[in-house]
Amino acid sequence: MISSRSHHKERLDDLALEGFLLTKTLKELTYINLLLGNSQNTVTSIQRIAKKNQIQTIVDLGCGGGDNLRSIRKWFRSKDKKVRLIGIDGNKNSLEYAKKHKDFEIEYIQEDILSSDFQIPKCDVLISSHFVYHFSDKELIQFLKSAKEKINTAIVLSELQRSKISYTLFKFFGFLMPFSKMVKQDGLLAIRRSFTRRELENILKEAGINEYSLRWKWWFRFILIIPISSHDA
Repeated sequence: MISSRSHHKERLDDLALEGFLLTKTLKELTYINLLLGNSQNTVTSIQRIAKKNQIQTIVDLGCGGGDNLRSIRKWFRSKDKKVRLIGIDGNKNSLEYAKKHKDFEIEYIQEDILSSDFQIPKCDVLISSHFVYHFSDKELIQFLKSAKEKINTAIVLSELQRSKISYTLFKFFGFLMPFSKMVKQDGLLAIRRSFTRRELENILKEAGINEYSLRWKWWFRFILIIPISSHDA
């Protein structure tokens, strides 16, 4: 079950998902991201990059309800800095939920990121959280190769670690927490779809990426930062 990646789709992958179930799921995912440190890990990574580089535009792939973008926006405001934030997601209903937070400085675009026609907008930093596991290994290699041509400064990926321990712990704590059945099932499937460290390292090697930071974070996730230098990592 855990030894190799699963490619089964989650219920949240349904781009037509709407209504109470979607809203409840996005709220619970926001809470989980805060509780398990995913949002803070992403913001901290942006802070590290911003100390050495001027960041004008950040694009979030698979932004969902926009919680990561709002956390980043809050930090830039605290530093009295301006930044253009763009969230891209395939589900228009998720984007409508994100817009209800009335942070009008964040732009939201509906596009199917997995489509062969999708083009990454030019930006300084590309971020993504729990999304690139939707790609097969070959697709992710190609995606990273093409992404380097659109990005000026860095790619930041926050991804789950696939392991028996993380799967078992999520299953146990999911039973204890008052989350919906959908969130619990999708969460377990997301772990099964995710990567091991060795798999990520092999993908980066095949994509011709030699310079990167791959850090393990508590609650079994990786923060991958890929610096971009003259479009040649």
